[in-house]
Amino acid sequence: MADLEILDVRKTFGDIEVLKGIDVHAPSGSFVSLLGASGCGKSTLLRCIAGLEAVNSGTISVGGEDVTGLAPEKRRLSMMFQSYALLPHMNVLENVRFPLRMRGKQHGTKTAQRELAVHALEQVQMDHLASRMPRQLSGGQQQRVALARAIVGDPRLLLLDEPLSNLDARLREDMQVELVSLQKRLGLTTIFVTHDQDEALSMSDQVILMRGGVVEQAGTPEELYARPATSFAADFLGAANLLSVTSDGVRRARLGSAVVPTPTEFSGDVNLMIRQEDLKVNNAEGLDSTVPAVVTARVFRGSELLLVLDAAGQEIRAVAPVSTAAEPGTEVTLSWNSRQSRVLAK
Repeated sequence: MADLEILDVRKTFGDIEVLKGIDVHAPSGSFVSLLGASGCGKSTLLRCIAGLEAVNSGTISVGGEDVTGLAPEKRRLSMMFQSYALLPHMNVLENVRFPLRMRGKQHGTKTAQRELAVHALEQVQMDHLASRMPRQLSGGQQQRVALARAIVGDPRLLLLDEPLSNLDARLREDMQVELVSLQKRLGLTTIFVTHDQDEALSMSDQVILMRGGVVEQAGTPEELYARPATSFAADFLGAANLLSVTSDGVRRARLGSAVVPTPTEFSGDVNLMIRQEDLKVNNAEGLDSTVPAVVTARVFRGSELLLVLDAAGQEIRAVAPVSTAAEPGTEVTLSWNSRQSRVLAK
């Protein structure tokens, strides 16, 4: 196991600065997600860690060793790509053994290498298909083989570049659980690139939310979800209502004709963040904030309803029980606990 330390890393392509002074610390044995929209720099950062891109400035250290100037093969890292990149002319076992072959005697005799490959396949429950060719495997099976190949050389870090994006929704959920279980069992420090907020929240010990080549916010999934530092973070992570409100410097805000308390003092125009699941419809018991609203849409989602409402000209979305009487056009009251809201700059 090894930790990862990234200090003030910058990367440019021509005149475009893609990474603008990135600082990241991934403790040994942790699962860290680099999360963000396309173009935010997360994949470029992963490639810099792997040594596939040279940084313009800053340092990258693994287990206390500065690897910034080292070639990829000298870093003792392993990277799994979105495409899996299995070799079509080799069977499963030989695909997993391939990186050991490339390193030659460093990983022992052919017999020793095959034993390591079989053990890696056992870790992902694919040893029974060792003689199959990649074309004979399903997408999920190919993903497991690629993962076995990534861990076979006992890397110090495992780098994953959106490895679940090619799987269907149900299989992706299953693989999320299996991947985290394997990572914890091996104690392998893992850096995971994704644009999917649900993956980042459900799988990570730490989330690094990136935007425009900088770190917008870093912390545990619980910290980023419950205490976003910016409106962008609140909107990107989870289903958040960002209501435009005004105040004169006290702990209350005006939303149309309604005045509601806020968790902190502020003045001027700001956003008041309220999560969809924190809103109650026609039930103000024990809650200190209430505004009138009109239902504009009702979406059935199996175990719950998603209600779209209009409050003082602003759209609000709330999750409600299926039994809620709230057809479009219905007037309701929306209530919440002010302690669960956040005041954020626009």
